[in-house]
Amino acid sequence: MLDAYATQRCPVKLQHRLDDHIVGVSNRPSSLQRRIDAGIAHERSVINALVHAGPDGLVIIDGGDRDHMQAATLEAMVAQRRVIAGGWLGADDIGRRVGRPDLLVLHDGGYLPVEIKLHLLTTEGQGSVATSSLSTPFPEASTAQTGRKFRRGRAVESDGLQLAHYRRMLEAHGLASADQSVLGGVIDGSGTLWWIPVDLRRGGRKSLVETYDQAFAERIVLADATVARNADRSLPRPVNPWWHKECEGCEFETICHDELEALDDVSLVRWSTPATLDRLRSAGVETRRGLARLDLGLVALARRLADTTLPLPKLLELARSQPTDTELATLVGSRMGVRRRLEIAGLLLVADLVERDPVTLSLLEVNDLDRLIRRARAWQAGGAVRTVHAHEIDAARGDVEVDIDMESYDHATYLWGALVTCRTPMIGIDEGYRAFVEFDRLDAGIETDLFRQLWTWLSALRAEVRRQGRSIRVYCFWRSAEEGQMRRALVADDDLPSARSLERFFASDEWIDLHQIVADQILTEGPLGLKALATRAGFSWRDEDPSGEASMAWYEEAAGGDLAARQRLLAYNEDDVLATRALREWLDGPARSLPHLDDVIDAT
Repeated sequence: MLDAYATQRCPVKLQHRLDDHIVGVSNRPSSLQRRIDAGIAHERSVINALVHAGPDGLVIIDGGDRDHMQAATLEAMVAQRRVIAGGWLGADDIGRRVGRPDLLVLHDGGYLPVEIKLHLLTTEGQGSVATSSLSTPFPEASTAQTGRKFRRGRAVESDGLQLAHYRRMLEAHGLASADQSVLGGVIDGSGTLWWIPVDLRRGGRKSLVETYDQAFAERIVLADATVARNADRSLPRPVNPWWHKECEGCEFETICHDELEALDDVSLVRWSTPATLDRLRSAGVETRRGLARLDLGLVALARRLADTTLPLPKLLELARSQPTDTELATLVGSRMGVRRRLEIAGLLLVADLVERDPVTLSLLEVNDLDRLIRRARAWQAGGAVRTVHAHEIDAARGDVEVDIDMESYDHATYLWGALVTCRTPMIGIDEGYRAFVEFDRLDAGIETDLFRQLWTWLSALRAEVRRQGRSIRVYCFWRSAEEGQMRRALVADDDLPSARSLERFFASDEWIDLHQIVADQILTEGPLGLKALATRAGFSWRDEDPSGEASMAWYEEAAGGDLAARQRLLAYNEDDVLATRALREWLDGPARSLPHLDDVIDAT
């Protein structure tokens, strides 16, 4: 029997959970637990809002064991109560499904499932999405909200798979709505009820219901094969592990990683889709070392020609039908841009192209292949490589350096931290860390006042450094975050800059995005996050769980008066600005000794 999440989860996780010989280890990070707790709290708030809205025929199934709740749910459905919250559907023994939809709403002679989710489901865009109020949560009472579209990414597909699971259960019990146009609804993080159509397709693929049916059938086969293998270990396991985002924090993370590491599996190069991995393996590229050996120059050329009228795979097809001494220029014709790129790459004759590495030539149409090769080479070099010459590395240093980092809660900033470092002797300038912070309450006025304090102090510092004829650089990590919060705080206030003045500061050489500085010169095997980069630079945080998401929980404690939590947040923020300084010093020294990307090719 499989639940509504079986088609959304990694199939390897399902396989391991059903395998009697494998025991997982609880490895849930505090940040993940916080998201789970936030989701539960959101669900409760929506149910409370639903009760307050008072839709006709609302019943809440609350308390009791499974059998009691399933019986109560069935009783409410037979009585055709219009809205059922907290229900528990009876098992679909033939279909092998179990599930508990958050809501069931009566529509067109039967029921539709509705889920409550913390994420946002729609965004601005061309088109329209059907929506209903919580007081009338029914498709027939919906209106089309124009200028909205479903967001890209996995959220809509995951929600759709879950709704499809419940719809199949309702159909099995003869209790599903006769309306074949609506799959179900989702009340998202904004508290808005959106209706998802049955025929919604993502990227030209199958509908959500078709996708669910195929995925569920595959999971049933996997489950049966795993159960059979419990009795006979000589049977092959249904699926082999591969490394992907869901692995982080999984109870089987260590088991899968150890196996993949022993194989040097190509999936350890983050992140590859299953389709990309299939293409790589079908071409014989099964390890990170094999991926690193591919012809990066050829792949980069394919990327540059991808948007032209003669992409490299098409040119390759033409070239293979010609004598090897034919000039590629005759095939390119009047496409001067293509010709110049081929000449720069040293490809003049047909032989120059068709005799390049055959494995790389077979993979030219793999999306994002150049990024994967680069990351494989970075791993092979120890985790990081230069993409520029050593003497070209620029850390954007100043005589006076100010590292700035903010902490926010629910998108509102309650703390600006700044670290001042004088690399040249200065008169009257105090070095060290300072914080502009308010823990007791947080609103728009407080947010503006904190930025006023920061800006007044920073403006005076910049003016004094200039007066002494020295340079100042103000650093952040990922400028969009700090800039967005600074723009939020702008009001008509003489102590704050105008929007124009603030934009001039952002455009000046005094304001530095350290993330972009690193990204332009260094490549790593993984993401370019501050924690990963600063750790590579030799820095370590004092806190055992240093993460922005964990700091949300600390803030809630701090806002409640917990002095230890307040000190923890200040120390965490100070470590963040110390980390950006450490990263800059690493970039200005040890990073120059990293190997260059083009020099990392395993000859063995």
